[in-house]
Amino acid sequence: MRHVVVGAAAALMLAAPAANAAPVSSAYSEQVVAAGLSAPTAIAFLPDRRMLVTEKGGALKLVDGGSATTLTTIPVCTDSEMGLLGIAVDPSFESNGFVYLYRTKPGPSGCATATGRFNQVVRVTMSGNTVVAGSLAELLTGIRTTNGNHDGGTVRIGPDGKLWVSVGDSGLGDGGAPGQSTNPYAEDLSALEGKILRLERNGSPAAGNPYIGQPPARPEVYARGFRNPFRMSFDERTGRLWAGDVGQATIEEIDVVQSGGNYAWPRCEGTLPAGCQEPGDIPPVFEYPHSGATSLGSVVTGGDFLPDSFGAVGGQYVFGDYGDSMLYIAAPNAARTDIGTPAALVTNAGGPVDIVSGPDNALYWVALNTGEVRKLVAGYPRPQTAQSVRVSLVPAFQQCTAPDLVHGPPLGFGSCGLPVQRSAQLTIGTPDVNGASAESTGDASLRVMPGDPDTPADEADAMLRIRITDVRRLAGLADYTGQLQAAVGLRITDRDNPAAAGSPAGTVQDSTFTWTVPCTATADTTIGSTCSIVTTADAVTPGAVVEGMRAVWELGHVRVYDGGPDGAAGTVPNTLFASQGLFVP
Repeated sequence: MRHVVVGAAAALMLAAPAANAAPVSSAYSEQVVAAGLSAPTAIAFLPDRRMLVTEKGGALKLVDGGSATTLTTIPVCTDSEMGLLGIAVDPSFESNGFVYLYRTKPGPSGCATATGRFNQVVRVTMSGNTVVAGSLAELLTGIRTTNGNHDGGTVRIGPDGKLWVSVGDSGLGDGGAPGQSTNPYAEDLSALEGKILRLERNGSPAAGNPYIGQPPARPEVYARGFRNPFRMSFDERTGRLWAGDVGQATIEEIDVVQSGGNYAWPRCEGTLPAGCQEPGDIPPVFEYPHSGATSLGSVVTGGDFLPDSFGAVGGQYVFGDYGDSMLYIAAPNAARTDIGTPAALVTNAGGPVDIVSGPDNALYWVALNTGEVRKLVAGYPRPQTAQSVRVSLVPAFQQCTAPDLVHGPPLGFGSCGLPVQRSAQLTIGTPDVNGASAESTGDASLRVMPGDPDTPADEADAMLRIRITDVRRLAGLADYTGQLQAAVGLRITDRDNPAAAGSPAGTVQDSTFTWTVPCTATADTTIGSTCSIVTTADAVTPGAVVEGMRAVWELGHVRVYDGGPDGAAGTVPNTLFASQGLFVP
């Protein structure tokens, strides 16, 4: 019987540590983010970019600056593949402190018997750097772990804001050759096991699930027919969910998960035996055998998509194989519904069990065998360790005392008296090479200025000023000599005017556009050199906030890119240097 990756933790943790990861290409470099962990299983990032790590034995740890501290330890069973297996951070974490976990809860008689022992989705609440005592809440329970293995355990927040959970088939019924297995749960819609679940963040079935109102089917079920869906992620470009499903003795598979889809376990292992699939079954988008010339290993770990800015391979799919301790990379097709032939990306990956694209545009993975979290970064010279750019566009309107709800196209000014044109600027600095602020001129403050004289009378003006500093600290790299470029995206909404002729009142009318501003590096290319961007935006209509339902929802964002390996900001690949959302009052 083949077990999923964490089932081998006890034996593997006693073995000699594997060598550090070795990127196949010199275009990438590997770093250890956290070490000295005990059987780490999963990671998630807080809004401030600090990292949470789960350990199989029940510890939830906070990694800050390479140092890991234990926030809390949750009671779990740890035999076989059970334990604290998955984690996700609530999108509203800054206001509610919610962290979601997947754990195996001991039964009344402990962990030695399956009676009363269940996998669960639970939630704890963080406040500051602590977990609030007594905050653990059970959101979904009763997930069987009959044999203690095939527990699944991935928890993700989807692009829809829902809580997505992967659940294994409980370990029952594994056979020998494909088609000989007899698991009773994976295709049974009245069972939670062998499924992908989609939940509201309070643990209830998510609205829009395919089996709501169809008893005895469980309304939490989104897709079925999985053996052990171990790790999954969303493609940010398409919103599609990709999952790795660990095979039995012959085939490993990667699936694109569809609503109501049946992935055919236990009738099929991958697409074997020939003819096993029934009408409506969804085959894998990729599968590989455990042996032979096309084998990539024996225990798939579902992965994630690289950021677009990750060198020449940005946007490609990376997955792992725990059995061979490898990371692989594959280019998706144009529709991003399939992948080509994978290539080796990292060897000696330490037993990868969770693979996540991080907020700093690096690829992170959990190396269970060596007790580490590692990351892979694009290896060409570029700005590194920069803090987020903090910048605001400030609307320059004065209140309109006689609202007029009829506006000219696209978002023109109404009948109120024209405002005095005003603009504002905010100058910011990023840390210098020693970590201190590079802004020392005393102008890091908001100042109201006269408006741009070229601004039309029916608009208001805002000024954007960014100061960017090269703060690379990595030794052995040539200094940054490329160009920086800011891409500023704006969105204005008008709820009073129809979006199109004949649309009902209240239909949102959007005006969305982007402009880019190149910022050429100065002749001084040493670490700590700076360049600046100063521009104005005719982006806010006077009275936009104060007139009824007419409002600016979000003014946009600023993303600053480096020049990539060719030193030119207008070509790809480029690395995202800093990003900051822009909002108006």
